[in-house]
Amino acid sequence: MECAFFIPLRRDKILSDGELHSLEVWEWLEEILLTRFTARTIAPGFYQGIYQDPDTGQKIADESRRYVVALPFSRVGEIREILAEACVRFAQKCIYLSVAGYVEFVGHSNENQNLP
Repeated sequence: MECAFFIPLRRDKILSDGELHSLEVWEWLEEILLTRFTARTIAPGFYQGIYQDPDTGQKIADESRRYVVALPFSRVGEIREILAEACVRFAQKCIYLSVAGYVEFVGHSNENQNLP
């Protein structure tokens, strides 16, 4: 299964300070992806996005890195677990995840929200 996800370059302004992430948190992500899945791809460049914050109603613009990991369907739960932890480490309410084209938002509580 192709699993792709976006990690914003900055911490959430509402949850945190909106500053760039530390090198250590990027290294954590790199290490855990390579340890658990032995491979990953980072798409070139940055992805600009905008969304409406569900709590405040504010429109939020951000730039993200796009990661792609290929793994068997039986291991998709592992990527969700990693992204739930990444929400905490990267100070995000949720992280966009696409599994074989099906989109969901993984939150730190690991309660996934599927798009309608």
